[in-house]
Amino acid sequence: MKKLVFLLFVFAGSTKAADSVDVTFRYNIVGFPSGLSVPGEFNGWSNTAWPMSYMGGTLWIRNARLAVGGNPGGGLPGAWQYKFYYTGAAPWPNDPLNHHVNAADNNNSFIYVKDPTIYQFIPNQRAPVVPTASPIISAYIFPKVGSVVDTASLQIIIDGTTYAGLGAYYNFSTKQLSYTPPPVPNGSHTVILRAGTNADTVTFVTQGGFVRILNRFPFSTWKSSWTLNGLLDDTSVTSVKLVRNSTDTFTVFSSRGSFTYPMPLVDGANTIVALADSAGAQKTSSPILITRKVNHAPSALISISQAGGNITLDATQSSDPDSGQGAALTYLWSTDPSNPEAIPGVDGSSLSSFSIIKPTIPGEYYLGLIATDPDGNRDTTRNYFTLLSNDTVAVPTLANNPSWVKQGRMYQLFFKSATPQGTINAALPRLDYIASMGYNIIWVMPVMKNAYTINNGPGPGYDIVDFYTVAPEYGTNDDFKRFVARAHQLGLKIILDVTPNHTSKNHPFVADVLTFRQNSQYWGYYQHQKITNPNYHPELIEASTADSVFVFYAAFSDEILNYNWSDLDARNYMIDVYKWWVRAMGIDGYRLDVYWGPTRRANNGNGGENEFGLPLRTALKHFKPDIFLLAEDHATGIGTETKFGDRGGGVDAAYDWALYQGGVFSFYNPGPQSSSLNNYLLNFGGSSMGFVPGPNAYFMRFLENHDEERIAYRYGNVTKTKPVATAVLLSVGMPDVYSGEEVGWGTGISDYDQRRRGVINWNNQGGSELQPHYQKLAQIRKQFAPFWSQEQIQLATGTGLALCYTRPLNDLNGIFLTNFDSSAQCVMVNLRGAASPNVYFTNGVQNGRTYYASDLYNDTVYAVVFNSGTAQIPILVRPYGSSVLVLAETTHTLTLPTILGVTDPATGIPSQFSLSQNYPNPFNPTTSIEYSISKPGFASLKIFNLLGQEVATLAEGFSRPGHYVVSWNAGHAPSGVYLYRLSTPAFQSVKKMLLVR
Repeated sequence: MKKLVFLLFVFAGSTKAADSVDVTFRYNIVGFPSGLSVPGEFNGWSNTAWPMSYMGGTLWIRNARLAVGGNPGGGLPGAWQYKFYYTGAAPWPNDPLNHHVNAADNNNSFIYVKDPTIYQFIPNQRAPVVPTASPIISAYIFPKVGSVVDTASLQIIIDGTTYAGLGAYYNFSTKQLSYTPPPVPNGSHTVILRAGTNADTVTFVTQGGFVRILNRFPFSTWKSSWTLNGLLDDTSVTSVKLVRNSTDTFTVFSSRGSFTYPMPLVDGANTIVALADSAGAQKTSSPILITRKVNHAPSALISISQAGGNITLDATQSSDPDSGQGAALTYLWSTDPSNPEAIPGVDGSSLSSFSIIKPTIPGEYYLGLIATDPDGNRDTTRNYFTLLSNDTVAVPTLANNPSWVKQGRMYQLFFKSATPQGTINAALPRLDYIASMGYNIIWVMPVMKNAYTINNGPGPGYDIVDFYTVAPEYGTNDDFKRFVARAHQLGLKIILDVTPNHTSKNHPFVADVLTFRQNSQYWGYYQHQKITNPNYHPELIEASTADSVFVFYAAFSDEILNYNWSDLDARNYMIDVYKWWVRAMGIDGYRLDVYWGPTRRANNGNGGENEFGLPLRTALKHFKPDIFLLAEDHATGIGTETKFGDRGGGVDAAYDWALYQGGVFSFYNPGPQSSSLNNYLLNFGGSSMGFVPGPNAYFMRFLENHDEERIAYRYGNVTKTKPVATAVLLSVGMPDVYSGEEVGWGTGISDYDQRRRGVINWNNQGGSELQPHYQKLAQIRKQFAPFWSQEQIQLATGTGLALCYTRPLNDLNGIFLTNFDSSAQCVMVNLRGAASPNVYFTNGVQNGRTYYASDLYNDTVYAVVFNSGTAQIPILVRPYGSSVLVLAETTHTLTLPTILGVTDPATGIPSQFSLSQNYPNPFNPTTSIEYSISKPGFASLKIFNLLGQEVATLAEGFSRPGHYVVSWNAGHAPSGVYLYRLSTPAFQSVKKMLLVR
């Protein structure tokens, strides 16, 4: 049976190889450059192997015989990729008349070689504007060698209308079909060419007639007017009439055959034609359609107030934009099933205002409200109240944060570095690990489709071309939705990295702008002029693209172009994107990449939150009041406070770049810079916290992230990172840990990108020392409230080799010490409970009473007795060690769960058996399989077909505990589904994989 399949496979392959098509490549170029050629997959991309012949004028050609079915080892099934070359060409140009371009591979042109082959089908979307209503539609159609084109099979389908019987329009000598259809209306058209069993599709736009409006249509806008541009064939005409919806006429001045007018728009459809008189006859343009969007939906609003043991829920402050509708709104109330306890009388209520009995269990209680107007328009909002431990009720404002943010411990995750597979599904098991470590917020780097494959090097995901679709190399939208749902099951929140500052230059909006310029509906979505306002101080220098159409930040390159949040349509589009990810995917917030860009460009470079930050916050908080927004922008320094919600800005947290650059980056150069670190930790407040913008404003504090050096590499020693991590991650602010930091990843890796974003070896030798340290720091912040506050007081240590702080809170005071030296340090911790206290108790400290300082980090308890309001604790801190204590009237201990899903930090052995999904999958012909062995003994990894027949043995025999990655080259195995099985005496798992030839 196996032999028969093999022979059939070889026969099919040899038949396909024998089929070929003679193709004539054509390239037009002004002048006579030297060395013109066609490099491509068919000649190893040699720029000398296939020289072109000059045919006169601007035309060069190359005849070539190509195998049907395309390059068998190429990245595009069925196709051959190619470009043109001439001496000095940089970059090599692609084929300007071929609409098949591989944006994911250097914008290579490609040709599908079939029987017959269709080439240079024009007009097409690469140059789509045709200034006539009767465009000439042409294409080269090359038959298989030894045959001719069956002209009876030729069809052209324009917007659904089929034109057949085209044999007379095909030239058997030149192999070109050229056909002029009946006139078509101005606007966009889709054209399908059928030839035999082959077909190709193009799009283009016609702009014909004596008078014509050039704007691309149809489209929708939120704006009250739109600038129309038009042309006339008769340049002597000085007046044009624009007619809207057959009723409203606007007279417009025309000069030298062109006109421009800011057309007012009415709610809904605006059908507009241009009228012009010439030689006594009135000519009419083709109509264009612009739809003006006007919000007629109500704005639901929940007001909450407390009176004794009752809480009043009130919807009467809801409003409606249409006159007279507000008083006629109807309501539907709901509660969240996850509330600490049920609230009777709310779910299903249609009352505009009513009272409920105050709950008894402290916590956050979420409420939903749907407001509906008489026309059926509706709006949904949510709000919450917090029942505090003192039995009072707190009602949030736009600035407030929920408890999970106040207690936040953030972990940055890059799917490409988290596992060898680099997929969302492969990272799912990491969620258990992250939860067991003690983090509660995961910052996920961008997952949206990029212009190029997201990678571990220079392309980590910020070159977005589709804001609604997960990058295929990561998986699917459903994969990401499942990832978020699983995170929520574990009590984890997900914030998604997005790019409000820019889109890729390969985004469809950009392509539309490049084609139609100011007549594109997306022209206003981008910045086109550098800002010259002297008040404008961007982080990076602005630059213009080579064609002067777009502006970008020079350090980012013209791969990503500045987005214009001052444009109403652009703003609403992107806000809708961010709403969608919250509603459809269930995410809990955003990390806003290059937040400083649109906020500093706002108001023509004067800056502000009104164009971007505040509108985004208001829109998201309306239906998700517990959302968390993190800005990639400075959190400290004069003027930075305006970005925070407490100061009327858009975000809850921003980067403490000053701490990283001034306190962390060069901490051990030349020796411990503890004084500098202390200044930045306290925001230059002396011995206590300096300026904090508000109770809901957080300095995000970190030792590394995906843009920076790994700290273990920077310090050259994983042990030396531990005390700095203690100081930074237990201080005031939002701590952030970049995945791999907790195992010391980066040491010894010379490649800059790989040590920042390379695949992490979770069995890295630094892990056994660092993982327990990072887990303790995260779990201490999770379990003990003093570390959630915004208060921090420095205590003198008598040495520059150690730092000590209190995080005071009534009746439970945090204290932490760090030793930056290779020798143990004895630190005398001086506590004050009276004058200038650094620890707090409700009734003050009681002299002579025994208090307990529980060292959570080292599982030790110190008895503390105050005398005249002061007390001392001598603590011996190990080399590069830490002590983290809580001072209270009773003892406390830290609960440490087992670290799940990774190497046991004490032994370096995986904590469990596992078998991961192969990657890539589907594959051709090689794929990798990762598995873990937690106990020594026999293990086998085998491949089977669906009949149960063994195909390959990848591993068999005695295996030591560890993580393994093996590859399988399927060789000449046929396409299909295969099973792979890991078997040990204690574990067995089977998974499927798909081989696609």
